[in-house]
Amino acid sequence: LDPHRRPLRPRRRRLLHPWRPGPARKTTHYDPARLALELECRSCHVTANASWQHSQHASAWSSEAFQRAFASEPQPFCQRCHAPETNPTEAVPAGASELGIGCVTCHVPPGATEVWASEGPESPTAPHAIVRAAWFDEPQACERCHEFEFPGAALRDRPLLMQSTLTEHRASAHADQTCVDCHMPREQGERSHAFPGAYDPAMLQRALAIAVTRPRPELVRIELTPREVGHSVPTGDLLRRLEVALVHEHEGRETVVARAWLGRQFEERRQSNGVMVRVERADDRVGPSGQVVELALPPALGPGRLRWRIRHERVATHSRSPRTAAIEGVLDIASGDV
Repeated sequence: LDPHRRPLRPRRRRLLHPWRPGPARKTTHYDPARLALELECRSCHVTANASWQHSQHASAWSSEAFQRAFASEPQPFCQRCHAPETNPTEAVPAGASELGIGCVTCHVPPGATEVWASEGPESPTAPHAIVRAAWFDEPQACERCHEFEFPGAALRDRPLLMQSTLTEHRASAHADQTCVDCHMPREQGERSHAFPGAYDPAMLQRALAIAVTRPRPELVRIELTPREVGHSVPTGDLLRRLEVALVHEHEGRETVVARAWLGRQFEERRQSNGVMVRVERADDRVGPSGQVVELALPPALGPGRLRWRIRHERVATHSRSPRTAAIEGVLDIASGDV
């Protein structure tokens, strides 16, 4: 053997898990026994259930905003994640709607009785078998519902992720943390199941550092830098965006004098096979390197107070013009005087 040759490192074996939390397979039909098991989980895990009841997981299917979106584009593809205990080609029964993305969806494989959980102390008094797995705390446990391609991937000249949260996380400054570190913080020793995210004002406010300057009288520069966030802002849902605006106040009246929107923009484009598909035209969300927005002020602004504001918006549908998109929900992130 050559004494100067670098020794070979043992190859890391990638463990393949036969089951991960996520939507049921296409051949799976709704099983009422899953709801019965779910209700048993809730009766014992009272604290987790109390926080989960107010989460977006609980209302994944019943949410009015989702139902409106699904009515305009009723794709089985969407049903797979929002009603994961059902067959996406069949109507969603009331029991599955009540179940939402529940305890069994993430902790109990279909057809099994054991409960999967992250590593921790043994529970000798548990009334069921528990499978402890380190990967249950890793981002991959969330992957099947939070990172996926657009439907009809085979029709595209280039693959395109519809949601890319895990890819964004790997490129972020917080790649050493996991999803549960932020979205399931420990409360009195237990993981919260409220899953705070884009609908949580406090989490949105912690996500960004904001610096506002006025390099010239007619120009305002707003610099957004990721702070306590491990992915792009906003992430996930394609209908989310940030509004960056300048508001002029005078005699009790507010007027938006300049603004921009940050998000993913799409357009229809013909592929080499002749099929038209939705492709990404631009992505100016706040990523690892931040984002700078420069807003020009009108020449004759007049007296009054000039403020900046950052808002998180969810629109009802995609629109070529962001000004004409119907807004379904707004959360204020930050504001201040220029």
